[in-house]
Amino acid sequence: MTPLILFVDGNEASPAYVHLLEQAGYQVAHVQNMTEGSPYVADHPVNMLLLNIDDKQADARGMIRIAKQNHPYVPLFVLTSSDDENHIVSCFEQGAHDVTVHPFSHRVFLARVANLLRIFDTAQDVARAIEAGDLHIDHASRMVSRGGQKLELTPKEFDLLLHLAIHLNKACSRQQILKDVWKHDYIVDTNVVDVYIRHLRVKIDKGQKFKMIRTVRGIGYSLRTP
Repeated sequence: MTPLILFVDGNEASPAYVHLLEQAGYQVAHVQNMTEGSPYVADHPVNMLLLNIDDKQADARGMIRIAKQNHPYVPLFVLTSSDDENHIVSCFEQGAHDVTVHPFSHRVFLARVANLLRIFDTAQDVARAIEAGDLHIDHASRMVSRGGQKLELTPKEFDLLLHLAIHLNKACSRQQILKDVWKHDYIVDTNVVDVYIRHLRVKIDKGQKFKMIRTVRGIGYSLRTP
């Protein structure tokens, strides 16, 4: 399954880093701070915490310490704007597993991400297909089939299905789907999720004895396996 990275950063440059990771094949969820991040980690199988901090932030060290204390088994990668030796050493002392300083090579950054995931044994081949029952989702080719029959999905339908598949058998709220699938540059009402779910149900579940896309009352939707 595709690794899920939680990017904790309130900086205006965040979309660029999110895009870089997504282009590399990772799933990325973006939150402003650890107050938002901790509940997300509790509800989602996060493979890495990526913190972008400034040494001038009053809570910079606190962010790392809280992330480490609350999520000790998740690799913690810190991006920082300061190359001050004391600051970098402090990041490691607070619990960071790796630290890199802006500006940095995109290739080296992605190599560090992959290496840290590998060390923690959570790295997965992002090109590998996801199997959910008789549903086959190939991330690399963006091809989908069920029961051996190829299904034609729009790009956004694929992204929505992939999000549900990553959180297989778990409830996904409409708000979180909007945030992760439609991103921050798309201002929409939660009704758009319902519309796309209806489209997916026609393509994924129509004519099938087992219906995979389920409504979770009061929350949102879930992709279920038998």
